[in-house]
Amino acid sequence: MTVDTLLIPTDGSDPAEAAAARGFDLAAQLQASVHVLSVADSSVATGAGYAGDSASIRSRLRERASARATALQADAEERGLDATAAVREGIPANEIVGYADEHGIDGIVIGTAGRSGITRALVGSVADKVVRTATVPVVTITPEAATETTSTIESILCPTDGSESATTATHHSLSVADQLEAAVHFLSVIDSDLGDRVVALTNDDGDPLSGLHERAETHLETLASHGQERNFEVETATRNGEPAEEIVAYADTDGIDLIAMGTAGRGGFERALVGSVTDTVIRTASVPVLTVRPDEPHDDS
Repeated sequence: MTVDTLLIPTDGSDPAEAAAARGFDLAAQLQASVHVLSVADSSVATGAGYAGDSASIRSRLRERASARATALQADAEERGLDATAAVREGIPANEIVGYADEHGIDGIVIGTAGRSGITRALVGSVADKVVRTATVPVVTITPEAATETTSTIESILCPTDGSESATTATHHSLSVADQLEAAVHFLSVIDSDLGDRVVALTNDDGDPLSGLHERAETHLETLASHGQERNFEVETATRNGEPAEEIVAYADTDGIDLIAMGTAGRGGFERALVGSVTDTVIRTASVPVLTVRPDEPHDDS
């Protein structure tokens, strides 16, 4: 998979504009074109406090959305990017995902905070819905990640639990790493809580995590071999602890520029992300996070 086009939505807020700037950095490194999209939120015109659907309110919303998209398009073009501005009306997350599908977009870059100015728990937010429903990879950027001075992605962290979702994310990650000429770090986190649960269930006095470590090491060796065959610079590591915390900590301590992971784990189904490892990483990472749904196709080349 080669990323040739990125969709960058904006609501005009400072966090969205900062996330867009990081999206432009990524587009420049990928040599990709960008589509800047601003959605006139139809729910505003029909919300509480208004007597029905107001045509004048809709018109003003579209004018503002058009101004936002045009201004951001100009910013992109000043940086030498091929940029397209677009305006749609409707529910923001639905319109973002629909636009990506209709225009053959390869990836979406979106901030995790909007006009409220805070990083929300994503439940019900635009970013959350886009992550859960988009048919292409999504790069989420927290306000902290948007302010990082390092704009070039030179290393990608791929957490893995051996699940199908993690494998799909790994394939996408390798394709992006190839395009960015970035190093790849494979990380397996052994959930320390599993040991206590295994002991409680089996009454086994041995090391309850030894088998998990062995399987993790074997899987990491396979991934490293695959990466090295494709001439990637590869690092592997295992950690014990709470998975999301260890993933974020590894990214911070090892100078990772991008985290890439699936939206579902060993449960074998795509969750609403509430309380999941992916959700926590998205909300707390100080670097951009690329998420891939388990049913997204990937290219092994």
